[in-house]
Amino acid sequence: MAQQINLLTPILLAPRRHFSALTLLQASALLLAVGLVTALWLQQRDRAADVEHQALLARYAAERQQLTAARASLPAPQDAGTLQQQLQALEAGNAQRRALLHSLAGSDTGAGQRHSELLALVARTLPASAWLGELRYAPGRLELSGGTLNTAVLRPWLAQLSAHPLLTGQQLTALRVERLGAPGGDADRPLLPAADRLAQSGVPVWAYRVVSAPAGGASEAAR
Repeated sequence: MAQQINLLTPILLAPRRHFSALTLLQASALLLAVGLVTALWLQQRDRAADVEHQALLARYAAERQQLTAARASLPAPQDAGTLQQQLQALEAGNAQRRALLHSLAGSDTGAGQRHSELLALVARTLPASAWLGELRYAPGRLELSGGTLNTAVLRPWLAQLSAHPLLTGQQLTALRVERLGAPGGDADRPLLPAADRLAQSGVPVWAYRVVSAPAGGASEAAR
């Protein structure tokens, strides 16, 4: 029988080293360098993010100041119920004056028939968004003053009055139309407290004053 004899003792061989001291040193140096680079990169990112954050906060603060200033300049909000009550009071006053014009028109007879017809004409043609504060009439001259919520209704109304036979040869001309509550305004106040309250609450209200003039000189008065 063949037999094998191992004459080399394994403990006498040089041991195999998988990681030498130089390799471990090099690896440690590499890890340290990578750690330093990573730390510097993270620090740089933190600084950039902090700068961006501070700039964003400054921009937000400026926008907040602008919004605060804009909100302070806004008018105080008006209560819808209060405005509705003021409009109702204005409409009630307008209805009272219409009723007064109708009653005056029905009570005039004889020599005052022309006056009653004129009052009835004004009451019948007065636009819904306008009201009459004062009416003065003399032979050859008619003066009206009041207020309106819409100035566009004045011209058709005056044209309708001027076209009536009662005002033959006369033309009503708007001498002054001015918004109530405007800075430096000196418009005549309509004889309605509700109109003043509406103007003070921000609702646009215009005061008007018209007077009749001969048809030939109406264009000069309109200027």
